[in-house]
Amino acid sequence: MNRNQRAIDITVELLKKHGVRHIVISPGATNLAFVNAVKNDPAFTCYSIVDERSAIYFAIGLYLQTGEIIAASCTSAQATRNYIPGLTEAFYKRVPILAITMEKHVRFIGQEYMQAPHQMSLPDDSVKQSFETPFVSDVNDEYHCIRVVNEAILKTKEKSYGPVQLCIPWLDFPIKDERPEIRKIEQLYECDCKDINLGSKKVLVVIGEHLPFTEEEKKSIESFAEKHNCAIYANHLSNYDGKYVINANLGLTTLSIENFIKDYAPDVIITIGGQTGDYPLYLLISKPELKAEHWRISEDGQIVDTYDKLTKVFCMSEKSFFNAVDNTNSDHSFYEKFNSLCLKMDTNIEVPLSNAYLAQELHTILPKNSIMQFSILNSLRVWNLFDLDPSIQCYSNVGAFGIDGGLSTLIGQSIATDKMSYMIIGDLAFYYDMNSLGIRHIKNNLRVIVINNNGGVEFKLSDGDHAEVDKYTAAANHYKNAKGWAETCGFKYIDVRSKEDLQKNKKLLVEESEQPIVMEIFVSDADDYKGYKNIVDANKKVSMTDKMKKGFGKLVRF
Repeated sequence: MNRNQRAIDITVELLKKHGVRHIVISPGATNLAFVNAVKNDPAFTCYSIVDERSAIYFAIGLYLQTGEIIAASCTSAQATRNYIPGLTEAFYKRVPILAITMEKHVRFIGQEYMQAPHQMSLPDDSVKQSFETPFVSDVNDEYHCIRVVNEAILKTKEKSYGPVQLCIPWLDFPIKDERPEIRKIEQLYECDCKDINLGSKKVLVVIGEHLPFTEEEKKSIESFAEKHNCAIYANHLSNYDGKYVINANLGLTTLSIENFIKDYAPDVIITIGGQTGDYPLYLLISKPELKAEHWRISEDGQIVDTYDKLTKVFCMSEKSFFNAVDNTNSDHSFYEKFNSLCLKMDTNIEVPLSNAYLAQELHTILPKNSIMQFSILNSLRVWNLFDLDPSIQCYSNVGAFGIDGGLSTLIGQSIATDKMSYMIIGDLAFYYDMNSLGIRHIKNNLRVIVINNNGGVEFKLSDGDHAEVDKYTAAANHYKNAKGWAETCGFKYIDVRSKEDLQKNKKLLVEESEQPIVMEIFVSDADDYKGYKNIVDANKKVSMTDKMKKGFGKLVRF
């Protein structure tokens, strides 16, 4: 399958031919293929700089002593934006930096796909020019790519020195090479809804990132679900709870595409809100094998084809749509089928000290009406396996889907409320945003829980030796602990290195205190991965019969 490796190969070869020797690398997944191509090549000296805001300034320093073009590599999402301050300094200082940024394949940009904001919108005074390689699929693309990469490198020293962006598109997931159905996409308005009749079609309403719903909005959705063969998929970021809701993240994680299509395939997918941040859902309903329509409800009317199945965009409020599309249906078999899957799931599985173990211990004791902020990917993925009280509001920075800024966001929320406010964050994400602990307005309702697994565990979701991944991609061994900085900023610091430590201290997280709290849980990357994997693997083996037997046994004993 073509993931655009050829564009990377051309870029690496031309860096050598132009004598570019120094490469500053920031961690990520989308730039993994580029990093793998250069990290052990004797032609290059590579440097691991976690925060892209520092990386370009570091590159400037290298240039000031070497006088050479310096290359820098970052992943997609917010990473390119974090280059801007340093690139602006380089622009006015006339420093030749080649910023090699990565982006998702162009079809994902602006489509509420995870980590796919537009990467080619740098300010005029941050780079001399931005270049984008083609997605290389034939010899014409190769010629085009060779010319573009040469031009980008030459531009760093053309007329006057300065920074240049070279953006390389990359395809994350393998996709079958087949001709898709040619779909007509319509924009519809409230007056068109009277002609909509879903009949007995199986409807999956997917609620993405959303502010808490008003009672009126919630009633309109529940009324719609009551009248249709409908299930409502809502993870924590939806901030929705009600009748016909399925908390099916764990269930979907256990399904193959074949089993999903056989037993749980919707006929129509209706989406509201922003991104779900939910890979298990995306990996199933985006599959070409699933033959379903996608209806998007959004007043802006934008054509956002997240799952490659879009047929209708309803340009109206969510409440207007759900009130307008009427039907009479007594069959709720689709919800019941999905709900039976959810009832089978069990998160009370033996796991090592990990993010999953933390969620096991906290998810039932968190104060009602509190606020939760999840760092993207690992923390969000793990905690979506667990139910939370419906009164708890949940958030994550899944707009542009960058690793940074989650803690600052939560601190802003905590200052504007007296509710208990929680951050679940990995050590790399904390490292990006640790300066925010120094904000002087911080109140005692803030609880920051750092999962210190020594680098980005997102890049180590497998068994085995991660030494090579740790060098640049997962960026291990950059950060030791938060103790000194947390205490300097007036926080109570709690060090957790065992399950016993967590048991002894967990109540401190849910009680009022005279100081804000940072709890740092030290876990191995292998155990953090196993925590999630153990729960998923155990639920793949659980049968509905077994679950019913357990439930029956409990009833008899009662």
